Amino acid sequence: MTETVSKPEQADSPYPDAIGFGFAEVAALLSLAPGAAATASAAALRVSDEVGDTRMVAAGGSSLVARGLAFPDDDGVLSVGGPVAAVTRALTTAQRRIEISLVAPNYSDSVISIESAEYEILMQPRSHLTWFAMAKRPDITSAEANLFIVQSHCAEHPDGGALVKNRETPEAGELLIKVGEGAWTVGRRLPGADSVESKRGLSDSDVLAQLRALRQD
Repeated sequence: MTETVSKPEQADSPYPDAIGFGFAEVAALLSLAPGAAATASAAALRVSDEVGDTRMVAAGGSSLVARGLAFPDDDGVLSVGGPVAAVTRALTTAQRRIEISLVAPNYSDSVISIESAEYEILMQPRSHLTWFAMAKRPDITSAEANLFIVQSHCAEHPDGGALVKNRETPEAGELLIKVGEGAWTVGRRLPGADSVESKRGLSDSDVLAQLRALRQD
């Protein structure tokens, strides 16, 4: 299998806001460029076993071809282009993976920010083990994108909150973020700790600084 990054042939070629992939398709994409980054992304997306299963990878590749998202050459070697290639490149060369768990009473969701030197995408799980890939807004920083996700969730679920962790530095623990009466409360939970150190009355910029520290920006 090979991976190629290509640009659209026409300037007005439509690009979707999000692309959905089944878990076997994700495994197939990750197998295009195996290595440490791909292995870490597979763990973040919970498809480590699938990447190691040749039949699963073949099924995912067949599905990608059937959907027109990948193309085999005469020797059966698979290649991808356009936004699918960008997603693949991000997954297989990522330097940072930020996991954001969004919780509220009777509600849970999550977003994983996959960040490489070339591309930054957001991966969101959906039903039947599918993942949706979305491009990060280019006009804001990665930390600001993380904060925007938390803000949007808390605006919709004011009784909820978010847990944010940098998968590359698990020893740094995770941030617990909740909005109160016009201000934020942020706690840091370290691995194995019995208590959470919290700070109250924080502004958006304070939370952004905490996120940047966790991200090691």
